[in-house]
Amino acid sequence: MNKKQNDTHDNVPSRKSFILTGVAVGALISVWYLYRLHLQKTMPGVYVKIDPLWAQFVNVALIFFASIFQFSLLHKLVAFIIRRLKRKRQ
Repeated sequence: MNKKQNDTHDNVPSRKSFILTGVAVGALISVWYLYRLHLQKTMPGVYVKIDPLWAQFVNVALIFFASIFQFSLLHKLVAFIIRRLKRKRQ
């Protein structure tokens, strides 16, 4: 690895940790979504239409995608800021 590549990767958190955090956040939000969807309290006699099963799968997949994508973008932002701060110090 040459010096330039080594300098760009110093002190930058790993992308894997951000992705795993995105998966964990996505799982928590998905559990919350499914919990709220299936255990919502309604007044007696009021009919509440629950999303069909396929829509629930799609919504959970979209929640995971959005969460992982946001944490991936957050990793790029953190890496950019760290590199900029490192250049200012030199």
